[in-house]
Amino acid sequence: MIPDQPPGHPPGWRKRLGNFLVLNIRAKIILPYLVLTLIVAVVGTYVVTSLVAGSLDERLTNQLVEAGRVVSDSLARREIAHLEAARVVAFTRGLAEALSTRDQDGVTRLAQPAGAGLGVECLIVVDADGHDLLQGLKQTDGSFQVVKSQFDTASLWMVQTLLKAGDPNALPKRGLGLLPANRRYYYFTAIPVSLEDKVVGVVIVGTSLDTLLPYFKASSVADVIIYLDGGRAIGTTFALPEESTDTTALLETLSITPDLYESTLDNADSTAGENTLIHDRSYRLGRGPLRVGRDKLGVFAVALPTNFIIRAGATSRNTYALLFTVAMACVVVIGYLIAQRITHPLNRLVRTSNAVAEGDLTQRTGIISSDEIGALANTFDEMTGRLEDRTQALEQLLQDYKEAAGRMRAILSSIGDGVILEDTQGDFIPLNAAANTMLTEMASNFLLSPLRELSEKPEPASESGLNPWLLEHRRFQMGPKTVSVHTAAVRTDDGRHLGNVIVMRDVTAEAEAEQLKDAFVAHVSHELRTPLTAVKGYSDLLLAAPETLNDQQRSFLQTISHHTDDLIGMINGLLDFSEMEAKGRLGLQRRPVVLSTLVEEIARTWQPEMEDKGLVFQVNLLADGCRVNADIKRLRWALINLVRNAWQYTPSGGQVTLRLSARDGHAVLDIIDTGVGISSQDQTRLFSRFFRASDMADDVRGLGLGLYVTKAIVEAHEGEIRVESEKGVGSTFSIILPALVDGPG
Repeated sequence: MIPDQPPGHPPGWRKRLGNFLVLNIRAKIILPYLVLTLIVAVVGTYVVTSLVAGSLDERLTNQLVEAGRVVSDSLARREIAHLEAARVVAFTRGLAEALSTRDQDGVTRLAQPAGAGLGVECLIVVDADGHDLLQGLKQTDGSFQVVKSQFDTASLWMVQTLLKAGDPNALPKRGLGLLPANRRYYYFTAIPVSLEDKVVGVVIVGTSLDTLLPYFKASSVADVIIYLDGGRAIGTTFALPEESTDTTALLETLSITPDLYESTLDNADSTAGENTLIHDRSYRLGRGPLRVGRDKLGVFAVALPTNFIIRAGATSRNTYALLFTVAMACVVVIGYLIAQRITHPLNRLVRTSNAVAEGDLTQRTGIISSDEIGALANTFDEMTGRLEDRTQALEQLLQDYKEAAGRMRAILSSIGDGVILEDTQGDFIPLNAAANTMLTEMASNFLLSPLRELSEKPEPASESGLNPWLLEHRRFQMGPKTVSVHTAAVRTDDGRHLGNVIVMRDVTAEAEAEQLKDAFVAHVSHELRTPLTAVKGYSDLLLAAPETLNDQQRSFLQTISHHTDDLIGMINGLLDFSEMEAKGRLGLQRRPVVLSTLVEEIARTWQPEMEDKGLVFQVNLLADGCRVNADIKRLRWALINLVRNAWQYTPSGGQVTLRLSARDGHAVLDIIDTGVGISSQDQTRLFSRFFRASDMADDVRGLGLGLYVTKAIVEAHEGEIRVESEKGVGSTFSIILPALVDGPG
C-alpha cells in the first residue's frame, strides 16, 4: 500500500502516475492503442513470414512444373530436326533402289554425305530384312565416319514395328536405345523408306544423351535425370566430368522403383515429387513422362535446389520484424498526437459548457465521471430536457430506418446470387456475402487463367459506352468458374440515375451440363453405330443373294439399306461434330494433294448416283495438276458433303457441275447445281450447326451438320467457303484453298 502523504506535501510519483492512468483521457486512448499495436505487430510478423515461406515453396513447385514442360518442348523441337534429317536421307535419289537391292556400297555412298551435311550424330540405314547397311557416327572432331559393328535391330522396337507394318505412309517411331558401337544411349527417330508403295528399309536418326542432357539443362534451367527400363537412371546432368568415376554409383542412387516408373509413365503431365539429397545439397524433384506424340520413350525428372527457401524465409522474417517495429513506434507517436487533438478541444468545450451552465440551461445527461468527458456531460445536463422530445423523434426515425435496413440486409443475405452496386463514380460495392465470395474466388482464379467472355454475340464496349461487366447480359469464365452477369440501371422516380445493380450467378454446373450433353451425344453415337453396321452388313448380304428373294423382299431390303446408310451418315456426322466440339479444332495430317485427281475420284464415285436420278453431271478441270497442302481424308469428306447436297436438292432433269480453276495463287472449286436454291434469309445461318432450311424437301433427311463441318474443315485448311444462291434457280458453293507453288526439281 502507498503510505499517506503528510498534509501540505505534494503527492508522490506513484500516485501521480496512478491518477494519470486512471483519470487522464490521453492515457485511456494511448494505452489500449499501444497494446493492440504490439499484438498486431507480433502476429503480423509471424503470419507474413509464414506466407512468404509458403509462397516461395509454391513458386519452387510451379518452377519445377514449368521446367518439365520446357524439357518436353525441347524434345519436341529435337524431334522436328530428326524428322527433317531423316526425310532428307530417305528421299535421297537412288537410296530406295539401293536398299531394294541391298547394295551396301550404294547406300553408304548416298546416305553418308547426307548425314554429314545435316550434322546428325548417328545415322543408321536398315534394309527390309532388318540388316544394317550403314552405321554412321559423328566423331569428336566433327567428322562423320562409318563404323563397322553389328547392329541388332531387336534392340530398337520401332524398327521392327515399321518393317512388320509394311506401310510406306506409317507415322515416324521414336525410342531410346543403347548403341553397341560406342556404348552410348541415343534418342532415335525412325521412318520407313518406300519404293513403289513398298517398304524397302528404314532410316534412323539419333542424338546422344550426352548432347541432349546439357541442352535440356540450358533450356529448362534445371538439372535433368533420364530413366529407362523400369526406373533405371541412364543419364543425368548431375554427373560432372571431373567425377566420371562416380557416374555409375550416382545413377544407381538416382534410380527409382518400377512402380513409380510405371505410374509416372502413365501420367499426362509432369508432377512435383519429393525432396532428395544430391551431392550434399537438397533438391526437389519433378517427374514426368518423356514422350513424343503417342510414343512413350521413358521418364525424366527435373531438379531444383531448395536452400533458397530457407535463406529467403530468414531474411524476410528479420525484414518484417524491423518494419513492424518501426511501424509500432510511428503508431505510438501518431496515437499520442491524436489524443492531444481530442483532449484539447474537449478542455475548451468544458470551459465553454461551464460558462453556459451559469445561464438559463437546466438540462442534465445523468453521466457521472471525473474525467474531462464527465465534466462536459455535467455542463450539458441542462440541455437534455430541451432536446428530449426531438431526440425521441429522431430515435424513432432511426429505429424505423434500422428495421428497413435490416430487412434489406436479410433479403440480400438470403439470395444465393452475388449482388453488386456500381455508384455514379464507377466504384463497385458488394451488397451481400455471396458477392464477396464470388469476387474472392474470381480474384484467386485470375492467377491461374485470365478472364474470358463466353457470350455468343458480345456487344463492343466502345459502342455501348460501358465495360463488359455493365452490359445487360454477359457470361464470363475464369479458371474452373463460369459466371452469368445481369445488369440493370437504378433510377429514382424522377429519372435521376443512381448507379447500376449487377447480379452475378455461378452457372458452372450448367456449363458442365452442356459439356456432359456433348459427351452423351458422342457416346450414344458410338453405341448406335455398332448395331447399325450389323444391320447394314446383313442387309447387303441378303441383297447379294438374288435367287432367294422376290421383288417385294428385295424392295424391303433396299429400303432398309438406304435408311441404314442415312442413319450411319447422321451418326458419323454426330461423331465428327462431337470430336470437333470436344477438341475445339480438327486434327489434320496435311501433305501435298493434287486437287484435280481428288475431284475426278469423287466424280467417278457419284456418276452412277447422278445418272440414276436423271441429272446431267459435268466436271470442268481448268486447273489440272493444281496442288494444295491438305488432309486428303478430311478434304474428301468436305467435298462429298457439297456434292451430296447438290445431288439431294436438284430435281430430276437438272444439272450438277464441278469446276476447278486457279485464281490469284488459290485453287477454286465450284459446285454448281440447278436445284431448289436457298433463300437469302436462310443463307445467313446456312453454316450453323443443326440448321436446316425451313422449305427443304421432306424426303431429304439430315442433322444439319454437313455444311457446318464442311466450313470447319475448309477453314482448318486456311481456306474459305462461299455460297451464291437464288430461290428456284440453283446454288453455287465455292471452296477457295491456298495453292502450292511447285519448286525446281
